[in-house]
Amino acid sequence: MSAGGGPGREARLVTPALVLVTVTLFLGAQVPNVFVLAPRFLADRGHTEDQLGVIMGGFNLASLVMSPLVGWLCLRLGHARVLAAGCLVSAVGAVGFALADELVGFTAGRALQGLGFAAVLVGAAAYVAETAPPARLGEALGLAGVLTLAAQAVGPVVAAVLRDLAGWSAVWWFGAGAGVAGAAVALALPPAVRHGAVDDGPRGAAFGPLAASVLAGVGFGAIWTFLADHGPRAGVGQVTPFFVAYVIAAISVRLFLGTLSDRIGRRQAATPALCGHAAILVAMAAVGATWHLVPIGLVYGFCHGIYYPTLQAMVVERSGGRRSRAISASTFAFGAGVAAAAFALGPVAHAFGYPVIYLVASACGALGAALVWWR
Repeated sequence: MSAGGGPGREARLVTPALVLVTVTLFLGAQVPNVFVLAPRFLADRGHTEDQLGVIMGGFNLASLVMSPLVGWLCLRLGHARVLAAGCLVSAVGAVGFALADELVGFTAGRALQGLGFAAVLVGAAAYVAETAPPARLGEALGLAGVLTLAAQAVGPVVAAVLRDLAGWSAVWWFGAGAGVAGAAVALALPPAVRHGAVDDGPRGAAFGPLAASVLAGVGFGAIWTFLADHGPRAGVGQVTPFFVAYVIAAISVRLFLGTLSDRIGRRQAATPALCGHAAILVAMAAVGATWHLVPIGLVYGFCHGIYYPTLQAMVVERSGGRRSRAISASTFAFGAGVAAAAFALGPVAHAFGYPVIYLVASACGALGAALVWWR
């Protein structure tokens, strides 16, 4: 679907079901987001950069394996059951991490979180893709992720406070409790009822946004996997200002510019956002003070808040009517980039330093922008 407000612009977007699915996402997202500070915990226990990549990458790899299956599971078991099960599996992963004391245990805990959160993230987006008014698809996908973004700010802050007040174990158990609460909310979600047509192109046309999602995921993974360790080494006292600034910007974009790609077109919205994503990763390579993370986070959040739901909408519209599976494919593509960053960039950072991996991620983002514009 291209730009413009065609039929369906007047359709109601905010419904009780949308509220329930966003709250489920918020609670489910607390589990991985309180673990954003885990690299600092692991580094203090003597784990090296490449080991950090394995442990944190366990989440990304498991999420990657699970993502393509979620759309199929939602169609057979129902979106609510898949979301509830995902929240519970994430909670079990948090408990496993809390009880672990070696590399294998930490990796297994993170992997369970990845399996569960993939079900939550993909299942919620699939629910929205099935039920959103066609002419407001981009807006709906962006709005549904607002509380997920809020969790990305709240999670690291809560983790830092709990760590200082009660130690690292309190952080991991808080994550487990959030997962259980998310499962309870998910079970109240009504069945998905498809809201009209939203399919404008052949499935082959999804190559561009899918490839761009992979490449953008590399940058996202480089930040989320390594910033907690990169920051202190670069002279940054606290990394939480980045996450707060990022989320403020990303939420603001989705609330106030959520209709952008619906109005001006998907390519026209996603391409400059991906270019900004690439540019700010260069700045991340040169970070040297805590205050640097504020403007970096604001710009990155602005760009991510535009390109992520826009790329999702592009894939859905070229899915041949298989919307839940299209969301699975889109999430899988982004997750593939995140996983590649965790596993491939860890050894690079160990050999050449963290700034190099952010330059590599920047080049990937620029290539993604070119692919979207070219298609």
